[in-house]
Amino acid sequence: MTSPTRVWLLQHLIPKNLVSAFIYRVARSEAGWLKKPLIEWFARTYRVDLSEAEEQDLEHYPTFNAFFTRALKAGARPLAGDEDTVVAPADGVVTEFGTIEDGRLLQAKGRHYHVAALLGEEAPELAGGEFLTIYLAPHNYHRVHMPLDATLTHTRYLPGERFSVSVATAAVIDRLFCRNERVVCRFETAHGPMAIVLVGALNVSSISTINRGEIVSGKAQYWVEDPPLTLARGGELGRFNMGSTVVLLFGPGAVRWDTDLSPGTPVMMGRALGRAVGR
Repeated sequence: MTSPTRVWLLQHLIPKNLVSAFIYRVARSEAGWLKKPLIEWFARTYRVDLSEAEEQDLEHYPTFNAFFTRALKAGARPLAGDEDTVVAPADGVVTEFGTIEDGRLLQAKGRHYHVAALLGEEAPELAGGEFLTIYLAPHNYHRVHMPLDATLTHTRYLPGERFSVSVATAAVIDRLFCRNERVVCRFETAHGPMAIVLVGALNVSSISTINRGEIVSGKAQYWVEDPPLTLARGGELGRFNMGSTVVLLFGPGAVRWDTDLSPGTPVMMGRALGRAVGR
């Protein structure tokens, strides 16, 4: 049995909702006998750099989830460039990026998915635009920030599966990001439309945004932001309560990616990804 086949079978056999529900309860437990050794084990196993954290004393985190979604201290992620520099919204690894062709994005070699399926609506204004995907591993900082100054116009929650979003899984599960639960944030910028999609995954017990708080899983929801919410480049947008993936989408001619980017490039929030050039 080939390794991709094993990955495919495992992802379909795991009771994903049951696992995520269990993780939700454990991650929010305030019981010292549970959360203290769990936090210490995680910090040691994943070599968490606590010197970057706003709170560096593990004893002060009330739950594992509070530790996992910990804030960074001021200056830990300086923003590259100027106001037209598109910066990484999260720590992680760039898995794919490029042009949206025929309404499709590249998931992995030989696998594509449609913008409309990802967003839960048609988006002709993004046709021929650019996209970039960042995978967040468990050890990464798990808050999501703004790549550019932008105004949030509407937010959509789409229920779905909780497949792992690792590189190995993306290579074998068709339309992975369209099948998993996700939160779609739609923006207007000085360079045209932008979307940021927070894709849930196995063990991700929920997704939060700065204006909607923790979004309850299970029922599709849609909010028109009235009034629209203006967010600054580098400002916090949301967070994953356990790890996942962020997909950025821009309109045609809006962004030129840096030439040193390639699939597998590690990034940290605030690093330059490219330059906004439209309008």
